[in-house]
Amino acid sequence: MGPVDGTAQQSATRLRPATAADRPILAAATLGNVNWNGPRTTADQVRADPALWHYVASWPGPGDFGRVAQEAPRGWLGIVWLTHFTSADPGFGFVAQDIPELSLHVVEAHRGRGLGSLMLRTAIAEARRRDLRGISLSVAAGNPAMRLYARFGFQD
Repeated sequence: MGPVDGTAQQSATRLRPATAADRPILAAATLGNVNWNGPRTTADQVRADPALWHYVASWPGPGDFGRVAQEAPRGWLGIVWLTHFTSADPGFGFVAQDIPELSLHVVEAHRGRGLGSLMLRTAIAEARRRDLRGISLSVAAGNPAMRLYARFGFQD
């Protein structure tokens, strides 16, 4: 049996730096993020759509960073990654080239246990350490993740 509350989940989970070798995780997370309210997009459609696939294929670029939440022997439980897009190839939450866009995904079976908060807090701390002037993101209206982002001060 797994952890029941957020504290137990966080203490059993290790956050490690994400690398280019984690692109399969980025691909799975991007698919999960697109399908946040039920399956409507396939992995093949994500790969074929440049507006979605650049969250995977171009990562990591200069200044990009992320963390993978892992728990042995289960494997990855979630990922948070920040990508610097350009005005010529913007992400859905593009603000400026020097403001990275945050993407976060928690495997459905591990949601509601504090893992998203842990990963978001870690990403924000790293952005501050790097002296970034901001972080952007895109979240669809109605997505429950909006509450998480609002708790951390993100605004429309």
